[in-house]
Amino acid sequence: MSPIQFLSDVKSELEKVTWPTKEDVINSTVGVMLFTLAIAAYFWVLDMAFTKLLQFIIKQGV
Repeated sequence: MSPIQFLSDVKSELEKVTWPTKEDVINSTVGVMLFTLAIAAYFWVLDMAFTKLLQFIIKQGV
């Protein structure tokens, strides 16, 4: 396959693609950001809990 034929095929396939609307992209981006923040908060809470637990264990001399 020649490079020109390849590029022609690529262009043809790209014209068939149904691209998301701007609103869809924004909604998906916000969803990903919120999910990422929720997971980060979850791990932060776990980190704080384990830190406090470890500090308690060390203070007790166990």
